[in-house]
Amino acid sequence: MAPSQQTCLEACIHLQSMRGRDLTGSLPDEVLQHVLSFLPSREAVQTSVLSRRWRHLWKSTPSVRVSGRGDGFRLFVNSLLRHRNDASPLRTFEIDDLVKAPQPSTNFFFDDDVVPETDPHPDVDLWIRHALSTCRATSLTALFDEEGLLPWRPRPPFSFTSSHLTTMHLEFVELADGLLDFSPCPALLRLSLSGCRLDGDAIVSPSLERLSIIRCDIPIGRNTAGRTATMRISTPNLRHLEISDSCDGEQTPPSLDSMPLLTTASIRFTGSTRIYPTNGDASLLLHGLSEATTLELTASTPDGKAILQGDLRWCPTFTELKTLILNEWCLYDDVTALACLLRHTPALESLQLDFKSSDTLQEKIKGSCIILKELFPTLENLKAVKIRRHCSYSDTKNHEILKLFRDLGIPRCKVKYALNFEGRST
Repeated sequence: MAPSQQTCLEACIHLQSMRGRDLTGSLPDEVLQHVLSFLPSREAVQTSVLSRRWRHLWKSTPSVRVSGRGDGFRLFVNSLLRHRNDASPLRTFEIDDLVKAPQPSTNFFFDDDVVPETDPHPDVDLWIRHALSTCRATSLTALFDEEGLLPWRPRPPFSFTSSHLTTMHLEFVELADGLLDFSPCPALLRLSLSGCRLDGDAIVSPSLERLSIIRCDIPIGRNTAGRTATMRISTPNLRHLEISDSCDGEQTPPSLDSMPLLTTASIRFTGSTRIYPTNGDASLLLHGLSEATTLELTASTPDGKAILQGDLRWCPTFTELKTLILNEWCLYDDVTALACLLRHTPALESLQLDFKSSDTLQEKIKGSCIILKELFPTLENLKAVKIRRHCSYSDTKNHEILKLFRDLGIPRCKVKYALNFEGRST
């Protein structure tokens, strides 16, 4: 049990027994149930032995938090949901398969019987469906163990359907076809996918405002013309986007539909994965990001850099962009890519360049074709340029950067250098 959870349970017992008085007697049930909602469900059930009043409080707590594996764990969750008061709305449903179930101990229903498993039990589908439909959960967290070899694969006819769900976090889950369409959750605002396999045509949600895709596997597909296809992200109401690769295997980056309400976005190609650009004739990422006010574009793999470089062929104008964060991908054998971006960001106020490897600065992209247009010869709103570096680079490269800044009307006094991420000036 985590220290904070143990403290919460001990506090309940202490208040109940202190000097023989019931110090919780004057508190309404809703307050006590709120306190219990911070405990793992197993500990919340154990408070039923404190007194007659506490016997049924756990049945109406606004959260269910369960973790473990094996037959004992499965029986506990089934019994917990069966005895819970379904008329009481559920704020949070959490299932954590990343940790082993606790050692055998006295509990309300039975002793634990931990059996190692590699494939999440089919009852998981029933639990989550029950939480969403019957208990009207507003937040769902489902974490599974990547070392367990097999992810949770929702079995047909499972679907994420809820008019109450606002937040969902899934880890090591396989989502295919219709499970990537979150339209049946019209209140969904926040979605986080970590270490998942996303095998479908598109992630769709008309309501989503925050989307995070971290270390997810997006398999290579083929369209009817035989070209490499990529999964689309169609979330027109999105405000915040985070995409970071770094999983192993061959995959494609997602393509972004228009996001007119986007404010912050972070796109990071940081893993050892080989990423295949599509054979399309349009931007994958940049057009969908064109309304952002804060944008991070970083890449430390050759394919990731190729994708960002290739997207600059159709570089949009970022009319609202105030903060731009880049790394060495924009400085291959010259400053063409950096120049292209700066000439499409007329409202830019802050530019940050992070250099971690001197070797990648010398790499070239064959066949890249970045069209430079003299759209905005000066950056009148730019207040500061911060260059953070973990390596040395040639005076020639430094001269090229400063010359570019001078051509764009950025005075040398606005350019600050730092040796590392702690910001020590050189």
